[in-house]
Amino acid sequence: MKKTVLALLLATFSSVSAADLGLHIDGVKTMLNEAQLMVNELNATKLKNMLDEDDEFFLIDLREKDQQNHGEIYHIDGLKISRGYLEFEIEQRIKDKKSKVIVYCCTGQRSILAAKSLIQMGYKNVYSLKGGLKEWVDTGLPLDTVYGEMIIKK
Repeated sequence: MKKTVLALLLATFSSVSAADLGLHIDGVKTMLNEAQLMVNELNATKLKNMLDEDDEFFLIDLREKDQQNHGEIYHIDGLKISRGYLEFEIEQRIKDKKSKVIVYCCTGQRSILAAKSLIQMGYKNVYSLKGGLKEWVDTGLPLDTVYGEMIIKK
């Protein structure tokens, strides 16, 4: 607590910032804001159109296995790589860094951070699904499940 107060006082009255002192006030929020400046997001309707038009791209589901069991966005070039393993697996799974890559998660937060990471790794054509799978479902688009394609009606 004392360190935080000191950092805020220093940041107020000098050129030293809280980040310079190793303090991460609202760290995740800052990371998300930085990622939004760097990453192109596309909405659910645009992704559906790309799927319908058979555009060439890799679609990566970043959710954990138990989340994936509830349904997914079907794509022939779909990959399942949980967020925690993305940086370790991506270069073996998608070798061409010019490939179009779209990542998604439940709400779009993990995916925007993942997209930023892929850009930093040298991937040139990376997108995050804005709002994630929640936005996909809220738009009325189908999920592929073990029972077949489902549309969740509200």
